[in-house]
Formats: sequence, C-alpha cells, structure tokens
Amino acid sequence: MPIELYAEDYMEIDFAKGSLILKAIADPTRICIVHILSCDEMCVCDLQEYFKLTQPTLSHHLGQLKAVGVVTSRREGKWMYYSINRDVVKFLTGFLDSVFLPGSECLCRTLETFGTGKETSC
Repeated sequence: MPIELYAEDYMEIDFAKGSLILKAIADPTRICIVHILSCDEMCVCDLQEYFKLTQPTLSHHLGQLKAVGVVTSRREGKWMYYSINRDVVKFLTGFLDSVFLPGSECLCRTLETFGTGKETSC
C-alpha cells in the first residue's frame, strides 16, 4: 500500500522502492545469501552448501531477492549463477543515508520549501 505524503510529488526519496528492498532482505536467510554473494557470483548448488535448505527453498529465496533487483542471474549451460546487483546496493545505501541522516531531502525541509502550510520542528 503506497503512503500518502503532502509533498510526495516533490520528494526525491523513493520510499516505496526502498521499503520493498528492505522487506526482501529482512529475512535472515536472504540477508545471509546477500552476504555470501557479496564476495562473488555463485550457482545455486554452491550456495546450497551454506544452508540446510532444499534447492527449491533456496531458489525461492533467490527469486524474492531477484524480484526486487538485489541479485541478478545469468545462465551458463544448465547452471544459473547469481550475483549482487551493485546498482541496487548503491541505491539502498543512498536511501538509508537519506532516511537516517539529515539533509536537503528531509521531508520537513521539503514541506517548508513547497509551503504546505504544515508547521515543522526541523
């Protein structure tokens, strides 16, 4: 469900995309997969050595990560290789900086700039 903000037309922070990515990596198994893939590309059979999971369950987790763009895949013969999508990592680190660190993109500053009439304390 999208959030409704007074200044949503002026926001530079993509809250919907950021929250989808965070939701996908919030699972302990999926964040562990991301951690392992941060070192190098791997096929499912190699990843499976790290987990007490069936191949279909591991593939499901990889599918969830792929659906939000955190990982990419490529086929080589009968094997599917997965790797981290570095562009999404850059987006996510920027997103987290925007959310947690004060700056010009802060919602309170956006409200002040575009004059919604809301009083802010920032």
